[in-house]
Amino acid sequence: MKYLSITFILCFQILLSNEIQSPQLIIQRGQRSETHISIDAQTHLDYGLIYPITYEFNIPVGSENLKSFRKFQSSGSWIQMVEKTPNDFFNGIEVVRFDYTENIAYVSIGFSSISDSIFIKLTDESGNNIEASYLEMSEYYDNRDAVVTATADDWASWNNDVQVQACELFRDYNLWLSQAIIPGGADENTWADIQTQIDLGLIEPLSHSRSHPYIPYEDLEGEVLGSKQDLIDNLDFPSLNRSGSNEYIYVWVAPYGEYDAGTDAMVSIGKYLVSRMYTDNDFGFSEWDQTYNKFGTIGVSTEVGPYYIGSTDTEYLNNTFDDVILNGGIYHVMLHPAFIDWEQNYLELHLQHINDFKNIWYVGFGHLYAYHFLQTAYTGMTLSNKEENSLIPKDVIIQQNYPNPFNPTTTLNYYLPENTNVNISIYDLGGQLVKTLVNSKQSSGNSSIQWNSTNNDELPVSAGLYFYTIQAGDFRQTKKMVLLK
Repeated sequence: MKYLSITFILCFQILLSNEIQSPQLIIQRGQRSETHISIDAQTHLDYGLIYPITYEFNIPVGSENLKSFRKFQSSGSWIQMVEKTPNDFFNGIEVVRFDYTENIAYVSIGFSSISDSIFIKLTDESGNNIEASYLEMSEYYDNRDAVVTATADDWASWNNDVQVQACELFRDYNLWLSQAIIPGGADENTWADIQTQIDLGLIEPLSHSRSHPYIPYEDLEGEVLGSKQDLIDNLDFPSLNRSGSNEYIYVWVAPYGEYDAGTDAMVSIGKYLVSRMYTDNDFGFSEWDQTYNKFGTIGVSTEVGPYYIGSTDTEYLNNTFDDVILNGGIYHVMLHPAFIDWEQNYLELHLQHINDFKNIWYVGFGHLYAYHFLQTAYTGMTLSNKEENSLIPKDVIIQQNYPNPFNPTTTLNYYLPENTNVNISIYDLGGQLVKTLVNSKQSSGNSSIQWNSTNNDELPVSAGLYFYTIQAGDFRQTKKMVLLK
């Protein structure tokens, strides 16, 4: 049999084809002009995806007094969505906004823990469904012009008071502050104060390692994975970081801004979406890395304060913000609360300058990347205007293995649109073949195969990150999975 070849290179890097991507997100036009949005179950479980995504729909010319309804199960009842206008100040909520001049409806909605689906319909004032064709996802929530997000580093018992002070100041100006927490440095009182600030709103927890070490970490797994679990064990997360009983940390903040290949791989295993570094002059998103299924590292726009890359010059800070907003980018301001001179007012003056714009999206840093995740990770999503019952996949589909992580057995489900030769193989982090699961001609339709954590000699393999590849005709795709022991 003849199969396409794959080239692997060392140092944790794999050369992958990005010509074809799995349709993890599917948007279909169903019966009666209703829209059905569905997400791969494992992706939903891995990331929650609670933050509302703004979906744009074209509405008929001359429309007025329209309404939007949603439900999360086909058998559920329709719920009317809250409507807002450009004169309202709102961020990160489930809402609809109608632009009757441009003939677009902006429907902002996240996934629910009760299903992997969202159903949307638009009606006229008499309750009749209208023809509303899906256009695209807005780049920013509610089609805003620009973004403001903020991060603060080093929350631990030794600077607890100023961290609380920073949270309160940002909240006074209706600004999100995503806080990088050091669990190993948090005592009982610190945990209580962190929880209080989360409960008061506009505070998002980020992972900043257990002990804030220098590279290389003596306990890599403990610093990267353990710190995330510490936060989950000690805190009740805000609603935008929860889906059912699952809680999510989306961001790894690198101690001292140091980073290496081992940390990068462990961040991937921990299902963080992005690593925030300690560099400035970043005003956009980092690129999606298909090898590690996460975004590449990203810095900040500027820092407030006298520390290293920071500034206390309010005019400079305000001008930096103005330039970013003028160009429609992301203004990411960060601070080390322990180094702020709280008797000076430069931080407060800057927050006064950047808050309360109705055309700007104010968002937690992790939530920003959770929103961007569906746009970037699955740019090959399928969009169908056919009736839902007649939709038949035309491409090979390989789902994420389940469970993942796993020990010792996991299942790979895949779909073949036609009879074809199929090869499904597993490779280790160095690109060496571990196991060939399938190597034969197979019939069209849905199929599945299990891997029991053994190699081609039927010997158990060690725990770690592995990659599985399906090759079928001209189709090729690789995904990652994590074996725990």
